[in-house]
Amino acid sequence: MKLYIESIEGGTYLAAVGEKDQHNLVRDRKSKPMKFNCLNEIKKHFKNKHFDQVWLKQNTPYDEMCGLDDKNEKLEMLIDWH
Repeated sequence: MKLYIESIEGGTYLAAVGEKDQHNLVRDRKSKPMKFNCLNEIKKHFKNKHFDQVWLKQNTPYDEMCGLDDKNEKLEMLIDWH
């Protein structure tokens, strides 16, 4: 199982669990996506879980800032979770 973390605007993170083709957002008791303020909060939430891989996704507005076409591509990187 893999953990996918997405950095969204305002310094907020969303987390999803599953595989690349199908993963589900972590939700609160009201079925709303849980928002985390930092990676440490996510680690604390999953302290008793083991993941094969943890991926961090970030929007990269670099091309748009340089006047190039906005491709809406996200930077995805495998991160060390230990």
